[in-house]
Amino acid sequence: MQTRMTIRLLSSLCFALICPFVQAQKNYTELDCMVKPEMYINLASPVDGVLSEVLVKKSDAVIKGQALARLNSEVEEANIRVAEQEARLDNVIKGKQLQFQYAQRRLQRIGDLFKAKASSNQNYDDAVIEADLAKNELRQAKLDRERNELRLKLAQAQLEQKIIRSPIDGIVVERYLMPGESVENRPILQLAKIDPLQVEVLAPAHIFGQITKDMDVTIRPDFPVDSEFPASVQVIDRIIDAASGTFTILLELPNPDAKLVGGTRCTARFPITSTLKANNSSAADDDLPPELRALLKQ
Repeated sequence: MQTRMTIRLLSSLCFALICPFVQAQKNYTELDCMVKPEMYINLASPVDGVLSEVLVKKSDAVIKGQALARLNSEVEEANIRVAEQEARLDNVIKGKQLQFQYAQRRLQRIGDLFKAKASSNQNYDDAVIEADLAKNELRQAKLDRERNELRLKLAQAQLEQKIIRSPIDGIVVERYLMPGESVENRPILQLAKIDPLQVEVLAPAHIFGQITKDMDVTIRPDFPVDSEFPASVQVIDRIIDAASGTFTILLELPNPDAKLVGGTRCTARFPITSTLKANNSSAADDDLPPELRALLKQ
């Protein structure tokens, strides 16, 4: 009976001594983490006005450049119609071009007659002035067209300011305003960028220096269950928090299919060996049951 007890105690002793050593030999370190959107954006209007319509709702996916909301723009739309009419000077320019060509031909004919002394000085001077006036009128018509085209572009830009577009690919997190409300100094929507996601890790100080930028890390989120995703180290905090003995690591987590959601807890597996005290024999002895410690002292 005493022999069996001794064998059991020795088996437990071996397990207790070997397990910490095996644990210390793992070639990775796992740390708790949090998956977050890469950024949040409170989307506002560049100009004051009254909200006319909101084209998206909460949780909608949006793409960069997509129209999300519009302000009342009746004045701007009217300005565009006027500018479009003013910019249509092709017929006017064509008429001025014909007048200029006619004046040049007439000047050429009268000039030939004048050289042959078959035309008076007055007729020649009148032809020169007529040609110059036609040339100036053509030039002015072209300038008017350019100016009106600029006015049209200005009116279009003013109308574009009344359309609120998404600056990123992401999702709608929150709607703050409803149609009919003023947008002055107030955000309309909150957006979140979820591809890539950002993973925040609070790492213990004893692994500081072992983490390198662009290091490959495996992320195991709480949701989806039993799934793993590749991430990479992007930012390593250069200051250790003395109170907690930790520093922050930020990872980039690609999420092209939107399988992951922000706000999910996770585990980050780093390809490093943590230098813990688990393989210290005195620490291991302290964790032994009383009967094993007594056996070791015999």
